[in-house]
Amino acid sequence: MLDRRYSTLLFDLDGTLIQYHEAQSYAVSRALEDMAAGGDKALVERVITLVEGEDVQDIEACRPGWEPAGSERMKNVFREFRIDLPAEEFLERYFTAMGDHGVPLRGVEEMLHEVSLDRKLGVVSNGLGPVQRKRLQKAGLMQYLDLLVLSCEAGFAKPDPSILRLAMKLSGSTPEDTLFIGDSTTSDMGAAGAAGMDFVYIDPSGEFTADGPRILEIQAAAELKEYLLPARKVDPTGNSF
Repeated sequence: MLDRRYSTLLFDLDGTLIQYHEAQSYAVSRALEDMAAGGDKALVERVITLVEGEDVQDIEACRPGWEPAGSERMKNVFREFRIDLPAEEFLERYFTAMGDHGVPLRGVEEMLHEVSLDRKLGVVSNGLGPVQRKRLQKAGLMQYLDLLVLSCEAGFAKPDPSILRLAMKLSGSTPEDTLFIGDSTTSDMGAAGAAGMDFVYIDPSGEFTADGPRILEIQAAAELKEYLLPARKVDPTGNSF
């Protein structure tokens, strides 16, 4: 059990509650097929490396100073990766396809249902509003949320703690009674530390070698209920209550 009661739980989305790398692979393949450029394994690998890179991630998160998909900077990035496709059209198709992939990680829905019974839940995600909302709906998780704060709508992107402060304002909570759960040591852990709230670090590998403050380490968000829910008691007949 965690040593205090949290009235609000805030979750990162990608890689914490829903699949992300699988969504990227799906969206890249779909976008390439739509543009009649699919089938080349080497090309697919280059494009996946591109979308995982800082330039596209900045667009996806609407980080300060991000370059539009149709900018000369982005066209040059495509040329650097030897991707002979119009950058703006490809990225539009890519983000549209991302919105069509919303798959929850194992055990997440059950965990959210159980921990939501006596506390507020929210998602704080670096992402495009229409894309992330659609993915949450497809994953069936929107029903458990009391609030949703997305960087492209809020005007702040993690690790800027302002996005977490906005979420706390919406939930009516304070850093002392708010817990943030995420899988990134840079954007998630950094934002939580700067906002003065406790952080639960998720690393599917179980290595937990990264530096940074956290109060708990788990390999999957589904494990969280083991630390937040009261232990079940068993009566002499063997029934739990």
